[in-house]
Amino acid sequence: MSNVHPSLGNLSLKQLRAFVCVAEARSFTEAAARLSLSQSAVSQLVRELESELELKLFDRTTRTVRLTDAGEELQPTAARVLQDLGAAISGSRDLVARRRGRVRFACSPVLSSLLLPRVIGAFTARHPHITVILRDSVGSGIVDLVADGEADLALSVPPSESPFVEEEPFLTDHLALIHPRTYGWTKRRRVSWADVTTHPYIALQAQNPTRHFVDYHAALANVRLKPAYEVSFVWTAIGLVDAGLGVALIPGHTRPIVEKYENVDMRLFEQQTIVRPISLLRHRQRSLSPAAQTFADFIRAYIRL
Repeated sequence: MSNVHPSLGNLSLKQLRAFVCVAEARSFTEAAARLSLSQSAVSQLVRELESELELKLFDRTTRTVRLTDAGEELQPTAARVLQDLGAAISGSRDLVARRRGRVRFACSPVLSSLLLPRVIGAFTARHPHITVILRDSVGSGIVDLVADGEADLALSVPPSESPFVEEEPFLTDHLALIHPRTYGWTKRRRVSWADVTTHPYIALQAQNPTRHFVDYHAALANVRLKPAYEVSFVWTAIGLVDAGLGVALIPGHTRPIVEKYENVDMRLFEQQTIVRPISLLRHRQRSLSPAAQTFADFIRAYIRL
């Protein structure tokens, strides 16, 4: 059996497809029918392939078509090339059609536990072949994931302070104050900075975006905050309030968590003046994959519902 070492420079897919079809059908006439070409066109393609390879691939008679040894060796390789190319083209079309792929999404632990599970569940039901990889992170870590290309999209409190990250206003949230119910405050009672400064204040740590937001508005109101406790996570702050150790300022969208604690009450904090924005982040210099673009479109529509 001779060895086939083709030079790929002038080979064409049409030539390979004609060769494989004739080899499978053992007939130029049948191959022409399958390819929707004339028999002379198929014969011409095979001759061109033989000329490029400098090999005879078929022994032809008036009644039969038989592969030569070189043809027998080439057939599985050519068939595999066509199959692999077909799979690649099909996969690319699936990506373009947004039927499959993956999207990496980053946001805070609170949003990761409250909002994103519902979004991902609804998205997966509609796009079962797109995988969503959720990265829960805090503060600047979320921005870094986008800037470093480790996350396609993210939700974060602006500003991102990164030249590589583009921010899109996405939704708003109100700052809320939580306090022990044992304080006995009536439902009509409005809370203000005085309630924060006259009770032990439980603050989130400095790297938390909510802490930056609280400190900024406290400075605007000429209020100096002296935390009695500083914690990393909202859940810890709520637990301390539940134990009667003070008050805390946290995002309003944490209400589903707060409602699980018997001794914690939540109320909007100066509702008319303190609104907490949340942005959808993406890399400024990188195009979104079709899967990521599909998820971005979906979450925008989901939030508007």
